[in-house]
Amino acid sequence: MSKQIKIDIIAQGIMAGYYGSKQNAGTEFQKWTYAVLQAMEIYKQDMIINVESLSNEAYHYCKNNNLIQ
Repeated sequence: MSKQIKIDIIAQGIMAGYYGSKQNAGTEFQKWTYAVLQAMEIYKQDMIINVESLSNEAYHYCKNNNLIQ
């Protein structure tokens, strides 16, 4: 899986509210940009996804997209 696709998948999870912090104010472009910036940090492993704090839905999303082991 390419870096861009992996970052996009991570950002989609942020926008869905599975992990990270979702920006509430601003345009959709600003919200997406905020999610992508967080996704890049997660991808570089400067931020981690805390598996123990995930809901079942979020856990399955991460597992299905190989974001967690």
